Amino acid sequence: MTLFPAPKPLADFAFTDHENRVFDLSRLKGKWSFLFFGYTHCPDICPTTLATLARVREKIAKSAAGAKDVQFVFISVDPNRDTAGRLRQYVTFFDATFLGVTGDDAQLGNLAGQLGAAYQVEVQPTTENYPVFHSAAVFLVDPQARYHAVLAPPFDAEGISRRFEALRAFEGPKET
Repeated sequence: MTLFPAPKPLADFAFTDHENRVFDLSRLKGKWSFLFFGYTHCPDICPTTLATLARVREKIAKSAAGAKDVQFVFISVDPNRDTAGRLRQYVTFFDATFLGVTGDDAQLGNLAGQLGAAYQVEVQPTTENYPVFHSAAVFLVDPQARYHAVLAPPFDAEGISRRFEALRAFEGPKET
C-alpha cells in the first residue's frame, strides 16, 4: 500500500451502479472505498482480485471497527458488454455487498485519469470477444472522497486488511 502524504480530492463523475442508481462522487463520501477497474469477461486478473478483496472485506468486517464505513466498488471499463444485470450477477458472486458500476467512455476516462488507472478497450466490430487491457491496482479513497492510497499486486488479503486497519485507526473518525 502506497499512502499519499496529501490525499488528492477527486472531481465529480457520474456512473450507474448495478441497481441502475446514480453512482457519483457523493456515494464515496462517508466511506472508505476500495476501487478496482476491470471488466466481467476478464479471464484472470479481475476474478482473482475480487476474490482477494472479498477476503479483505471479511477480515475488516470481523475487526473491532467493522465494515460499515467501507465499500468495494468494481468499475467496469467495458460498458458495451457490462450491463447493470451482468455487473450485479458478477460482483455479488464474490460478495453480496460489492458494487458494480460503469459509465460512458468520457466518465470512465475522467475518474481513471484522476487515479492514474490505465485501461484500453479494443472493440472489434466483427467479434464479441475483444481484448480489454486494464490496471491491476486497487485505489483507496477516503471518507472525504480523496484519493488516499494505491495498492499494487500481488495482493494478500491479510496484509491489505492489516494495513487498512492501521490507516483507519491512524486517520480516526473524520467529519464529511
